Amino acid sequence: MSDSQSTTSVEKSLGLLEYLAGRGGPVPLREITAAGGISKPTACRLLQVLQNLGYVSRPAGKRDYMIGPRVQQLTTSDPHARLKAVARPLLISIHESFNETVNLGILSCDSVSYLDFIETSQALRFITTPGQQSPFACTALGRAIASMMDASALDSLVSKAAIPALTPSIVRTRADLLGRILEARKKGYAEECGESVEGVECIAVSLAPIGFPDAAVSIAVPVQRLDEKRRKKIITALKSLF
Repeated sequence: MSDSQSTTSVEKSLGLLEYLAGRGGPVPLREITAAGGISKPTACRLLQVLQNLGYVSRPAGKRDYMIGPRVQQLTTSDPHARLKAVARPLLISIHESFNETVNLGILSCDSVSYLDFIETSQALRFITTPGQQSPFACTALGRAIASMMDASALDSLVSKAAIPALTPSIVRTRADLLGRILEARKKGYAEECGESVEGVECIAVSLAPIGFPDAAVSIAVPVQRLDEKRRKKIITALKSLF
């Protein structure tokens, strides 16, 4: 089978699964072939393969098809489960010490994806949600992660980075961005003030020391609650996590 034929089969198989998932119950073959726009022999062949793998099942005594039990494994699996389990106590520790919003994020292409957070109980707050993404260039999380990269990987990341004008405080050039990252490498923590959200400063440390080089934790604090004394305490606490 050629690569193009294989791709077509995969696309058709996924289409069948999506259709069955949307129907929510047993579906006769004639309805499946009509909805998928494929011939009966092709549908039977693909459904048989999916059934053998456990992604499709047939109710006892019937000839209809429905979603199989193995699909559940795909929907419940979490590739970041171990990272979140290891990082959660660190988030709790920082949150209990300062009662500010703390975040766990990973680098995804040139963006930071937020995986977990604990929100401050104070009225003035900066809120993120799991699954949310931000350009890495304007986040302390992204800079902390980038600060642990080797020269080649860092150069590739920065050279392709988008620098959106989210706020007036954001870095203007890739050279400025690289400078902030190298400064974070030297200091052992990264920061940004008002570059993602005006009036909010974020400070972050990489989780590379505990085996997760693509991840970092941060604390986000409204500048009204961040005098220099408190800022130093936060930095010390973050650098003492490991």
